Amino acid sequence: MFKKMKGEGLCPNEVTFIAVLTACARAKLVEIGLELFQSMAGEFGLVPIMEHYGCVVDLLGRAGLLREASEFIRRMPFEPDASALGALLGACKIHGAIDLGNEVGSRLLELQPQHCGQYVALSSIHIGVNRWGVSADIRKTMVEARIRIVPACSLIDCK
Repeated sequence: MFKKMKGEGLCPNEVTFIAVLTACARAKLVEIGLELFQSMAGEFGLVPIMEHYGCVVDLLGRAGLLREASEFIRRMPFEPDASALGALLGACKIHGAIDLGNEVGSRLLELQPQHCGQYVALSSIHIGVNRWGVSADIRKTMVEARIRIVPACSLIDCK
């Protein structure tokens, strides 16, 4: 669709790139995603913002390129926000990267100490490698800090 859009003379904007980079992340199209990210400034004169960087972290992380995702975060022109770090933490959970997950989780807890998602993700990483005691300690910390898990919900309009 992106190629078709360009072929018809339409110029992508920042939102277009978020959508395309997200699609590349879901499909694990790493090379294409990285090329598109580079083309933002080079070909289209768009300055990537935090959301674009977060998409690239997600792209690399989902593909199991955790070292590259971590290095990408280090090279960002600004401090990563919770969404970029959260993408890396999610990748650590998927790929069982405990040490990196703990490091990223600690940074996230500094940024958002009352956000339940960071605790749950860290707990899940440890459960994934049968570290039940560590997971229980994380959950206990949540209880002591009175951090409650917010139930998820969705709304589907079936008309």
